[in-house]
Amino acid sequence: MRKLLLLLALALLTGAAVVWLMQQGSGYLLIGFGKTSIEMSLWVAGTVYFVTTLTLIWLVLLAKWLVAAGGLRQWWTSRRHVRQLSKTAQGLLHYADQDWVKAKELLTASAQLSSMSDINLLFAAQAAAEADNREEANRLLQRLQDSHPNAAAVAAKIQIRLLIDDGQLDQALTQLQPLYRDNPSDAGLIRLLTRIYCEQQDWYSAQRLLRDIKHYNALPKEAITDLQIKVYVALLNDIDSKPDSNKTEQYDELSELWDMVPRALRKLPELIVPYADALARIKATERLLPLLSGALNNHWHSDLVERFGLLTMANGEKQLATAEKWLLNHQQDAGLLLALGRICARLELRGKAKDYLNSALALDSRPEVYFELAQLLDSMGEAEVSVDMHRLGLEVAIDSRN
Repeated sequence: MRKLLLLLALALLTGAAVVWLMQQGSGYLLIGFGKTSIEMSLWVAGTVYFVTTLTLIWLVLLAKWLVAAGGLRQWWTSRRHVRQLSKTAQGLLHYADQDWVKAKELLTASAQLSSMSDINLLFAAQAAAEADNREEANRLLQRLQDSHPNAAAVAAKIQIRLLIDDGQLDQALTQLQPLYRDNPSDAGLIRLLTRIYCEQQDWYSAQRLLRDIKHYNALPKEAITDLQIKVYVALLNDIDSKPDSNKTEQYDELSELWDMVPRALRKLPELIVPYADALARIKATERLLPLLSGALNNHWHSDLVERFGLLTMANGEKQLATAEKWLLNHQQDAGLLLALGRICARLELRGKAKDYLNSALALDSRPEVYFELAQLLDSMGEAEVSVDMHRLGLEVAIDSRN
């Protein structure tokens, strides 16, 4: 408030001083040029001079602003930037619409002047790859690496992925391994390495990566579980593939492998089935009955029921008693009735086996039921009916393939 009063007082004093000076005499200014002369009072001349000077200063400042960063240059740069940004946006929209050729053209054309040229080159390269233009994709990736060193790692991963897509697994692995050694926690490199091992069916190498995949969140949780199942199923299926190993060595290797399977996965039928098959191949049948019966008590699964019915063991009566207990809760399960028919046939309980197989056939006319029934009828001396069962089973098998 005090400052405002002081300014008002100062303005009044200044105005009074100017009025007093004007009263003392106005004076005059004469300007002559050839035959032309201009005469004005000194106060008018001062006012004209003051206004002219301010106008010139303003014009100079305006011209400087127009020429410098705040004016025409900035306007032109901004206009060009907006135009390139529009092309980038259009290119990304075409990319999202899977119009690979148009996306690559727009993104490449706007890359040089784009404020995010690394993004332009990255998506342009991927668009070229999707359009099966590998040469152009690699050229753009090389350009990305040269112009944006920070994006070199991403470009290298894309180049490796392209090699994998083209089936050049050995070359992809050669390029990937030094990158992985330098940065073993990189989730993208872990994913690529896992993909190579799976496509090469190098399941032991893939299994060694499972821990890192989970630790570094290289895949979503469900995808990790699917990968674990895929890897362990493959390892279980290959457990007896070494021709120079004996049954004892195979059994020890199988036990060690099963111990490596996460405890939660050991309860899944998808893994119990190949584990049971591996035990059967190496003749470790003494472990099959508790394995299959325990698994079926916890989780009913048709593949486990089938393995249980095919299981041949010395104590068949115990096997039959276990299966008949399940029948109380699964009377309409054709797979269980087939399993019971097989078990009774092995125990030479032919009448009981026939009843179970006929009941299974009434629920589901599968070729294997016809086959088991035909075998049973033949052993019972009913050769003609057995032939009919074989024929019907063959017809069903042919129809199912068609």
